[in-house]
Amino acid sequence: MMKLIQTIDQVKAYSSILNASVALDLIKPYLTDSDVLFIRPAIGKEFLTELATKLDSTEDLWKQALDLTRKPLVLYGLYLAIDEIGVSLSGQGVQISSSPTNTPAPQYKVMNSKQNLMSRANAALDDLLEFLETNKTTFTSFKPADPGLFIRNAAEFSKTIDIRGSRRVFLALVPVIRSIETKYIRPILSDGLFDKLKAALQESADLTAEYKSLIDLIKPALAHISMARSLDEISIDILDWGVFSNAESTFTNIFCSNRERERSSFKSKTCMSVLNLPAPVRSTPCPARKLSSIREEERIAT
Repeated sequence: MMKLIQTIDQVKAYSSILNASVALDLIKPYLTDSDVLFIRPAIGKEFLTELATKLDSTEDLWKQALDLTRKPLVLYGLYLAIDEIGVSLSGQGVQISSSPTNTPAPQYKVMNSKQNLMSRANAALDDLLEFLETNKTTFTSFKPADPGLFIRNAAEFSKTIDIRGSRRVFLALVPVIRSIETKYIRPILSDGLFDKLKAALQESADLTAEYKSLIDLIKPALAHISMARSLDEISIDILDWGVFSNAESTFTNIFCSNRERERSSFKSKTCMSVLNLPAPVRSTPCPARKLSSIREEERIAT
């Protein structure tokens, strides 16, 4: 939402990669896309509309909310912009801008910058969501939806599988968890018991010891199956500094790991020879296009 960013200095406050000559108009389209693709789905249009009316507010909570919203908005915007800025399309094809004093960055520098921007933006969005949930009595227009699932929030999911309490990752997992409940949990429990448990969860006072014990057994299975399914259905990278959805270069990371395993394969072959064991059957990475086709066929079949 461009009302939240009015000057180029507000953009530079969150990243030092911008050249001094960059104007706000150059990155406006990417800030708009950042709002639509990342910010609005996470915190809601209603809250963003109210926040835009509080730009001059002297209340500390609203000032913090504005700062915490601007940061992921800018970082996601720069992530989207980095591939297009400096590139032009003409009758001669796609061209890049260069000069004797300025040359395009090597591809590895571009990819490192994109990964860093995405990681920082993801962390900033989680900080924003945590702040809004903590102060929801003040930010009444922020209305985090209760998913109505056996696993109701990121903290509960993290008790079984460590997603670092990431609210953003949990939001990405919600459709998968709902699908697993319908496809696997409901048939096992029966429709009647399933509905009774859901109704009891809505009214904590009605949650008996027996129901609580049963739900405690359901949650770990639900979390593990959902995470396994999510690896096919949504993009999640588990990195050293956390778990992030929609991260960059998922297939590249997978293929790099395969190449690393191939480099050390001679050690495995040597061990097999010494132990007089048959060599394992070697599999090769499935091309991304073929892998997508296989997943689509599996999805149709189920």
